[in-house]
Formats: sequence, structure tokens, C-alpha cells
Amino acid sequence: MDFNQEHHVDLRVQKTREAIKNTFKEMICEMPAEKITVKELTDRARIHRKTFYLHYTTIEALYQDMMSEIADGYYQEMEKLQPPYSFKEVNRIFFTYYAKQDKFVERLVCEPSYRPFCNKLHTATLQHNLSRYNPYEGFSQEKQNMIHTFLVVSSLELYRQWIADDKKLPLEDVIALTGKLLDEGISGLISDI
Repeated sequence: MDFNQEHHVDLRVQKTREAIKNTFKEMICEMPAEKITVKELTDRARIHRKTFYLHYTTIEALYQDMMSEIADGYYQEMEKLQPPYSFKEVNRIFFTYYAKQDKFVERLVCEPSYRPFCNKLHTATLQHNLSRYNPYEGFSQEKQNMIHTFLVVSSLELYRQWIADDKKLPLEDVIALTGKLLDEGISGLISDI
């Protein structure tokens, strides 16, 4: 295969993958997770089901791919922080990053039927953050598990509440308030190490 043929195939594969992802994003904005099927997606994207399966083994694999893209963007933002960093700084990145995402990301985080995917993503992002810097490493693993669960659940629920309130609170006010709530809730523990 010469370069032009290979380039043409790559573009075709890329366009098909984009069509699948764009259709998937639209469907996320319109319906709950249990309504999204390969058949519905391929009908909307106007591709054959076999074509879908050339790119993804299951609809869950497509979710995973989309979540990985979201996580990668967040990781890039987190890489800008140099350890040691405060939870307020992490909270700022979390809210700033998610506030500028497309509507489908908001739905993935907030719509109840998507929460299992979202929770898995945020557990992974917390693990990423902790691999760089873990201010709680002096605690037992069981205590760390409780702290990490508190941080993930609290951050997500605070973000979801902000969305439920139609983002009426300005982003900077949300960041200041949630950062204070989360940091002061955790900071008392640091002195216990």
C-alpha cells in the first residue's frame, strides 16, 4: 500500500471513529444510559454494525474510550501542579476543567444513569492524583480509603449540585466555597498524622 492509500484509509477510519463518538455524545445528551444501544447508535451514525465492532468491542468500550479522553484532559491540567499541593488547588482544577467541558460531559457526571461510568472515572483520576502526591500516606490504608471516598463523592456531589442549580453561583464563588468546605474538612486530619 502506498502512502496516499494508507493516508486515505487512516482518514476514513478517523472519520468513522469521529462519527461514532459524535453520535454517542448526542445520544448521551438526549437519553439515559440504558437506552443507548449499538443498533441505535449505528442507525443514527449511518454506519453498519460491523463497522462499529471494528472500532469497539462493546458499547461499554466506547464509554471507556470517552471517559479516558475526559480523564486525559484532566490529567494534563493536574500535571501543571507541582507537589506538594493543597486540596484547594486540586478543587480549582476540578471545577475549572469540568466547567469548560461540553454538555455531554456534564450529563455523564450528573445524569443518574451514567453515574457508574462517572464514578469509575473519578476513582481513577483520584488514583492518578495520589500517585503523584499523597498527603494522607501516613494513615492506614483503611483510613486513606475513607478519605479518598469522601473526596471523590463530595467533589462530584458538589459539582452536581452546582449544575442542578443551573450554575447560578459564579464559578469563582463555587471554587472558593467548595475548596474551603473540602479543604477544611480534610485539613484537620493532616495534623493527626
